Amino acid sequence: MTLSNTRTKDPLLAVATVLIWLILGITAFAGIIVTICIPGVILFGAEFVEAPQLNPLSTETKALICGLLAGVAALLYLFWRFFRAMQGIVRSVGEGDPFVPVNADRLTQMAWMVLAMNIAAIPLAALGLHIARLVGESGGSMKGAFDLGGVILAITLFILARVFRQGAAMRNDLEGTV
Repeated sequence: MTLSNTRTKDPLLAVATVLIWLILGITAFAGIIVTICIPGVILFGAEFVEAPQLNPLSTETKALICGLLAGVAALLYLFWRFFRAMQGIVRSVGEGDPFVPVNADRLTQMAWMVLAMNIAAIPLAALGLHIARLVGESGGSMKGAFDLGGVILAITLFILARVFRQGAAMRNDLEGTV
């Protein structure tokens, strides 16, 4: 069964494919913008971040802002990679063959990415709060830095990876006996 036939028969796969492409595009755009901001902060300082009252930003503050932007760019890259892996899984489902070892590998990679994003969010949130205090803004909170849902998602993905690995092995064993 071809992917185009499956898409016409399974609207969920078509919707998932479109949503994944949309998310990939938005994430790539955001990553490019954040990355472009790094040299902007270095070259233009407070003018670039629309804080003329802070002009000139200290070299330390510029470095902290650039570090935060680099961390956000790294998170966006992990997010983009997560959805590329999901795209591969959706494609294999559309082709009618999801229980392949590569999907187990994709699920494992997705789990590690979710875990990495959750762990990296903690120091990035702390850095953001520190920068906010340095520039005289009232700080937010660290409430959103740790996401229990993300940890549960990572565990679920690790378990699904094992299920897919076992399913692929069982299918290979079955094909060998037929």
